[in-house]
Amino acid sequence: MSITLIITAIIFAIIILVFINLVGRPVPKGVDKQYFQNEWGDIIELAKEQKTKPMSIINADRLLDEALRSIGFSGNTMAERLVSAKQHLRDRNSVWGAHRLRNKIVHESLHEPSDKEIQNALKGYYQAFKDLRVM
Repeated sequence: MSITLIITAIIFAIIILVFINLVGRPVPKGVDKQYFQNEWGDIIELAKEQKTKPMSIINADRLLDEALRSIGFSGNTMAERLVSAKQHLRDRNSVWGAHRLRNKIVHESLHEPSDKEIQNALKGYYQAFKDLRVM
């Protein structure tokens, strides 16, 4: 057997193992995927109307916190739970940016988020839900 054939077989085996790991990861115990998908649908509906767009961010943040709790990440606050989950989130910066936007909406009454900010935040939340395997 040639060295090239052995290396090719090893690389192929690694690719298969990575694929199985990514696709085959089970949904965390105690998580109702349908519930999270339904709630996400409601959030998207809120994001369609200018008047309710900020509420979509608040609800998405609440839903992410609910997902983190149901999976079992530790922490007394959402921020602490996000830190606990950092290894499970591909784009942590996006999630943190979305969470900061939520805080601005809630704590700064004059802050009116732009459509771009809302869109980016919702993308960040959605990716987090996918990373956590709740959607």
